[in-house]
Amino acid sequence: MKKYLTVLSLLLAVALGSCKKDFLDTNLQQNYDEELFINSGFDNLKAFGMGTYNYLPQLNGYGSNALLAGASDEADFARATPIQRFNTGAWGPFDNPDDVFGDYYKAIRHANLFLEKTVDYKTLIIKDTINAANRAIYVQNLDDFTKLRAEVRFLRAYYYMELIKRYGGVPLVTTVLTEESAKGVARNTFQECVSFIVKECDEVYPVLTNHYTNYGLPSGSRVGRGDGGTDNTRLGRVEKPAALALKLRALLYAASPLQNDGNLRSRWEAAAAAGQQFFSDPNTAQVRVLNTSFPDLFTAQNTVNNLTPRKGANSGIILTRPFEKNGNTFERANYPVGITNGGLGVTAPSQNLVDAFEMKTTGLPIAAAGSGYDPTRPYLNRDPRLDFTVVVANSVMGRNIDNSNRLTQSYEGGADAIGAKAGATTTGYYLRKMVVTNFDVTKADSKPKAWVLMRYAEVLLNYAEAMNEAYGPDAKPSLNGVAATYSAREAVNLVRARATMPALPLGLAQAAFRDRLRNERRVELAFEEHRFFDVRRWKIADVTENQPLLGMRVVKTGATTFTYQPFVVEQRTFVGPKMYLYPFPYNDIANSNGSLTQNPGW
Repeated sequence: MKKYLTVLSLLLAVALGSCKKDFLDTNLQQNYDEELFINSGFDNLKAFGMGTYNYLPQLNGYGSNALLAGASDEADFARATPIQRFNTGAWGPFDNPDDVFGDYYKAIRHANLFLEKTVDYKTLIIKDTINAANRAIYVQNLDDFTKLRAEVRFLRAYYYMELIKRYGGVPLVTTVLTEESAKGVARNTFQECVSFIVKECDEVYPVLTNHYTNYGLPSGSRVGRGDGGTDNTRLGRVEKPAALALKLRALLYAASPLQNDGNLRSRWEAAAAAGQQFFSDPNTAQVRVLNTSFPDLFTAQNTVNNLTPRKGANSGIILTRPFEKNGNTFERANYPVGITNGGLGVTAPSQNLVDAFEMKTTGLPIAAAGSGYDPTRPYLNRDPRLDFTVVVANSVMGRNIDNSNRLTQSYEGGADAIGAKAGATTTGYYLRKMVVTNFDVTKADSKPKAWVLMRYAEVLLNYAEAMNEAYGPDAKPSLNGVAATYSAREAVNLVRARATMPALPLGLAQAAFRDRLRNERRVELAFEEHRFFDVRRWKIADVTENQPLLGMRVVKTGATTFTYQPFVVEQRTFVGPKMYLYPFPYNDIANSNGSLTQNPGW
């Protein structure tokens, strides 16, 4: 699906261009031509609604292609960027490196405006279809617009989820505010926000399509195309599984220690039941798949369809940011620096993360007795996801001039070594996950790419966490009257089996299983913007984010022999409890006439 651009360019340039980052900005409401908007026809109304997708997260949106992983124990970012302030503790209401408060409220305002102005959409879009020849088009457009309004409501709920996992409770705004009403907006509680997200997911679910490819059946009271055709322009739009996955994610955050001081079991049970709903629903069947090719989840080697929830793709993808074929900027940034045009500012995976990948032969953590780990050959017999995620010394990444595979020279004295030039790895490692690895970045070559925002493996791990906390690792109780499809352990083992990793054994205690599950999330979801928030919702960031970030110094001793020495890349700072939540931007607090209260400690 292309990145959706507005057709009504003049109208939207005025409407969107006038938006400032401040939450309380009301220029958008004042500066667009309402009559032009509501009478501009189906195509323009649809384009405005589709514009709500444009606010979906870009995972490299932190300056110079940096990922949020560089502000967690997953990685370091090799160039100066504001994201480093997270690691030094030098951030706050005036200078948050992830200052998205105004951005997501801009997205919410866009959604509210569209929903308010298209309440009477059945009348608005019939104006183009008054003759008999166009009546069939009206039926098709009516169905499409009905679904689009549900999609916009989902996206609004998604943006609220992005806000609350950063700020806690935020103001719930579901109408276009006037200048005066904006100044009196107060925060809702975290639980109120979660309830809103869950309610929106439940209400839009029946309206969303189950899948857009081969879209065209419903019958009876539901209108549809009825031709059984395939319309690729719909690929990437929100479908029913996304609503159920977002509901589960929101309930999991509500049950987690950061927002569940009393560790109420009922919250874990609610999250587990939401996971069971996902497994039981026939409309999620096309995404209940664990793609056997881990790299193809993030970069398309041959077809863009792999990067969408397309039925039949067997990808397990539930939601992506609509992909863009925008050259090889991300690859050029993250390729090893010894490659011409490569290494412009890499995200360098940490030794902390590398150590989290277990042994393939035994299924044990590397520090466990009997694991089989050999520190003189540290990458031998490791979880295969390590190789899919991280580029280690002497592994293949990119092409030589003669088009042969290039071995990464990240050992001391090598062309890709620590300090070889600006932008080089600071840890001894380069990023492989989400990077197209097999073309020449010196050429104007490119591959389609998508930022995967939801996928089936996360659903399984979210469910497993809730099940373990509510019932333990191996129980399979009835959940809202439905027998549990999986125990917590069985759900995790599905993810491990796809990676060809040994199953977690029966009989683990709840706490031991919790540790193994958290590690499984760490390796499976690395660099997908989960770890940064996971350690906060678990309230363990005081430990994980205050540990030194480690790298690996590699020395070449022969043609194929090396020595390995871990070292400290940098000391990091996390101040709890205040840094568990972001501060609200100073300007929004100052402009709220006292109605918007700051998070504690800021």
